[in-house]
Amino acid sequence: SVPGFLNEKMGGISYLKSVNQLLKDAEEDWDSVLTRLKNIRKAILNESTCRDGMMLHITGDKAVLETVQPSVDEFLSSLPGDANGSKLPDFYNIEHPWATRAKADMPNLAPLKDEGFVVPTQVSYVGKGGQLYEQGEIVPGTGNVVSRFLRTGYLWDHVRVIGGAYGGFCTFDAKGGDGVFTYLSYRDPNLDKTLDVYDATSDALLEAAEELEKNPDALATAIIGAVGDMDGALSPDQKGATALNRWISRETPERRQQFRDEVLNTKASDFKDFAMRLKDMKKQSVAVVSSKAAFDAAAKAGKEMELNQVV
Repeated sequence: SVPGFLNEKMGGISYLKSVNQLLKDAEEDWDSVLTRLKNIRKAILNESTCRDGMMLHITGDKAVLETVQPSVDEFLSSLPGDANGSKLPDFYNIEHPWATRAKADMPNLAPLKDEGFVVPTQVSYVGKGGQLYEQGEIVPGTGNVVSRFLRTGYLWDHVRVIGGAYGGFCTFDAKGGDGVFTYLSYRDPNLDKTLDVYDATSDALLEAAEELEKNPDALATAIIGAVGDMDGALSPDQKGATALNRWISRETPERRQQFRDEVLNTKASDFKDFAMRLKDMKKQSVAVVSSKAAFDAAAKAGKEMELNQVV
């Protein structure tokens, strides 16, 4: 996905390569690095547009906000830029140039393939993912119930308890995600066996759906767990961050209520539907960080990947 590609560029393996290259450039050609940094500063502090791109977020009760208001006004007035300057494009309705560039680069820089990243380690970090919902397709809140059920049940039992990994889980954001479902393990003594567990998830979920059909109490427990994740106690800074995210994403109270109703009304049939999506998952790929010996053993078991030496 485009968000995944951008996140990798800013914090993944390719980011590590960029940092190493930046360090080399700084040591051998500092003037060019300094010029790039100045250009970044110039773009951020563009006199005509920087005010339109600014956002100030403060968390506090009414008394605190009223007290700090004069200081806030003074701070804002001291910032560079013209308050009545040019407006940036409406990126809610116009594609951001980063997204446009990412879509153009992804076929060559991030083709779908099974990759292994070789590092000196005695454990593995095993990931697999794919597209469950296409762009523009509505993802119901039931997805949060099912993915949590997998994360705290099947994957926990088979990857961590039985497999011995320090962690085994999945990620899927039904509310604000991009329709991508991922499996992940952490400090995992296995590689190919963990991939087998991932591949068997859809069948295990179909079996679980049949059991939930017969056991409404178990289904209620799964729903309660998902609601607990939604309604956990928040500290003041977490409440502020949540409010900011809702404002940025333009999430309305009506949409939150609809999502909650979908969670509360989750049925066993929703587990079956999710299982079928897992079985038919599109654009699948595997990414693993492990040792050369572990990759060789996985290849013998039929799990071959394109290897990249990281360190």
